[in-house]
Amino acid sequence: MPSPPEDEPQRPTPFHNRFKGHFSAVYAFGDSYTDTGNAQSMGSLTPSFSDHKSSPYSPHRLSDGRLVIDYITDALGLPALPPYKSTKANFTHGANFAIAGATALAGDLLSKLARFFLSKGTPISVTTQLDWYKKFQKDHLCKRLDRKACADKMKTALFWVGEIGINDYSRAVGSKISLSSIAQSSAAYTTELVRTLIQNGAKKIVVQGLPPIGCLPLDISVTPLDIRDRTGCSPIVNGAVLIYNQILKAKLESYRKSSPDVTIIYADSWKAYYTIVNDPEKYQIQETQKTCCGSSIKPEDMNFNIQSLCGSLGTTICRDPSHYISWDGIHPTESMNSHMTDQFINKGCCKPPFEELMKSPTRPR
Repeated sequence: MPSPPEDEPQRPTPFHNRFKGHFSAVYAFGDSYTDTGNAQSMGSLTPSFSDHKSSPYSPHRLSDGRLVIDYITDALGLPALPPYKSTKANFTHGANFAIAGATALAGDLLSKLARFFLSKGTPISVTTQLDWYKKFQKDHLCKRLDRKACADKMKTALFWVGEIGINDYSRAVGSKISLSSIAQSSAAYTTELVRTLIQNGAKKIVVQGLPPIGCLPLDISVTPLDIRDRTGCSPIVNGAVLIYNQILKAKLESYRKSSPDVTIIYADSWKAYYTIVNDPEKYQIQETQKTCCGSSIKPEDMNFNIQSLCGSLGTTICRDPSHYISWDGIHPTESMNSHMTDQFINKGCCKPPFEELMKSPTRPR
């Protein structure tokens, strides 16, 4: 198994110090794809995902190792981001506000969802993360600083808005709510988060779109064979994701025009995912849909069973997770997270290119 991301010093990543010196801190938002321990600290995860000695998960992460945000901070020459809810964290170089299981839905829609499988009780809204950040900016980031000094400090920070509400689409399958409604609601909450960050002084923002969630074993497992697309994915879920991404991209473009002094990067997770999946041999991937950690009822179920998730009694782990895209049927493997980061940084899956973040004078003093 990979060494825990929190272990320092740790082995360098392929992106180590690539952009060192350009940013003094990173502030991240998102769901389980970005969370480095908040949901765990709050005790809001179901037992399968809880932290215990025998857990197959990497400490404080819902994967077998690093997340995309871990690779990003390493590329910037910064330490791994501590979760905001940690009582022992050093927030000198940033904080992570992401919460596993976070929803980007309005309350009226949330009440109509068919099932919850990651969080205990009702999922926490993305607005909670924004409330945390506002408090953090007042109590830590800009404490005892005048307006200009605070603004100068904000110029050296990168704001990373990871995927938000991935589980909302899966939760909605089988409910009365339409997936297109979820896409529109989620996009509204995500863009409002970005707008508020800009209002509060953020000058460098990366916003991740959603990957094809309909290709997760979780979503494939509830999609009848006769309506799956030619790649075996759920066209209904992926159709909703496309709506979300289109709304998000259009809104970010409008923010660029209204705030020309702010650099806003769209990280195209959809494009990055399919670039990898369409050429798996190039990335030494042998299984594009089968789950590494899970359990099977029958051979064709991709080693995924919603009633027996990774970490539950009877689940098994594949020999080499680096050959898999999916770690547990919901979250990517560390290897897939590395490939996705490479697509963002080096392979043109950011618009404008990731390097645009380095062009303006943001070097910390």
